[in-house]
Amino acid sequence: MSQNNMNKGLIPVIITILLISCKSVGPKTLPADQFDFNTSISDASNEQLLLNLIRLRYNEPPVFLKVSSVINQYTRAGGVDARAGLNNAIPTGANSATVGANYAWSNTPTITYIPISGREFSTNLLVPLPPASLLGMIQAGWPIDLVLDLTIFSINGIKDDISRPSARREATNEFFELLELWNKLNRAGILGTRKEDKEVLFFQKNFQEEYEEDVTQFKKLLSLEPELNEFTISYGVIQKSSSEISILSGSIWEIMLNLAWKFGVPEEHIESGRTKVAFRPAYRNYVPPLNIRYSKEKPERKFISVFLHDYWFYIDVDDMRTKRNFSFLQLLLNLAENTANLQAPVVTVPTN
Repeated sequence: MSQNNMNKGLIPVIITILLISCKSVGPKTLPADQFDFNTSISDASNEQLLLNLIRLRYNEPPVFLKVSSVINQYTRAGGVDARAGLNNAIPTGANSATVGANYAWSNTPTITYIPISGREFSTNLLVPLPPASLLGMIQAGWPIDLVLDLTIFSINGIKDDISRPSARREATNEFFELLELWNKLNRAGILGTRKEDKEVLFFQKNFQEEYEEDVTQFKKLLSLEPELNEFTISYGVIQKSSSEISILSGSIWEIMLNLAWKFGVPEEHIESGRTKVAFRPAYRNYVPPLNIRYSKEKPERKFISVFLHDYWFYIDVDDMRTKRNFSFLQLLLNLAENTANLQAPVVTVPTN
């Protein structure tokens, strides 16, 4: 083999290695990485929320961690090793050549977690949700039974459920009547909210006669002045005047606690005193907002699951109602997050 032929054979190999090492890897890996991290963070967030609901059900303190940053570092290395020899031996000496190439690729993500504690814990989890914001969600199209039944405990003295053992009570019939009327008038475009000096709930001045009885009953239930069409919205238990709608809304912590005591747990845990019986009101055909199931075996058809107290707790993948309510709770938790930069301890975990 001539030196010329050897050189010609090495050229394609060298060019290939050079092209690989010069090629950018970032843009092409971004879509896949973004999808993978998005999915993983979403699953971890849902699992954390479900785990904390279970902990509250067993009178155990919940712990919240949030992902602060994700940094993915890419490493690549390549090399070429080529050798050639000239043999002048007589009569059958032959030239020799060897070529070697290597290429290595790796990525190392670094994920930073921040525990939610101190002032941030108080701001995000213990401060009641603003009543005006909840009514604004209704005006934006969220179902009334979802928003009000999950987030408030009373409105102008009309009481909703409280499920925790220390203050357990059932919702009044007036509460469900109010939800039905509110839903009907909202669909008809008769009710609305706006912000002036204060948050205001108002009735349209001109509406169809068929809704007159419903408007009258709505105002009667809430002890509102019949002749007025605008009412201020405030936070509290006691209505100060007939021109006010006073709403006792819950904090994220209170909402989670109220939901936690409505789903079932293994009977053996109740008998052993590890937890107490779930809230089961006598009215209507009651179905808990979150139908959390449990099993000794790892569930196959699940939306999300966690393992605690020797059982798998999970949400069935086909349970649309529970998934809707769980997703709404996750949304409330996200909306309540304080975006201020607080000094907090961080845990940085590099993963392989």
